[in-house]
Amino acid sequence: MKEQYLKNSEKFVDDVCESLVLFGLFDETEGWANCHAHDNSDAEAVYLFWSDEKAAKKLQNSEWASYKVTPIELGVFLDSWLDGMQSQKVFAGVNWDEELYGLEIEAMVLKNSLLEKTQTVSQNDDEVVH
Repeated sequence: MKEQYLKNSEKFVDDVCESLVLFGLFDETEGWANCHAHDNSDAEAVYLFWSDEKAAKKLQNSEWASYKVTPIELGVFLDSWLDGMQSQKVFAGVNWDEELYGLEIEAMVLKNSLLEKTQTVSQNDDEVVH
């Protein structure tokens, strides 16, 4: 199973760096969808994000029925979310399945992966132009 979770997180990074948007579930009263960490006792919580709107919608189950699928621009996520998550010991759960399983990723690890991938994508785009 761990291998599938790793593939899901790699797909998240690839897809988000290509589309420049990710998705979360947000409720005006409750805030962003999150849950307790399964694997990391250091984590205060795990905030959930998906690279595709349809996958996020699948989690609008009984617990999160009132939550709306909400897009987050990658630039905003990199600049305004991840540093705060790191300082608050909030991990990211990316492309988790409907059973709420997947990798719990430290915010700075995710930020570094996204930045590294965006640089690779922009270099590839530059090579196509030239």
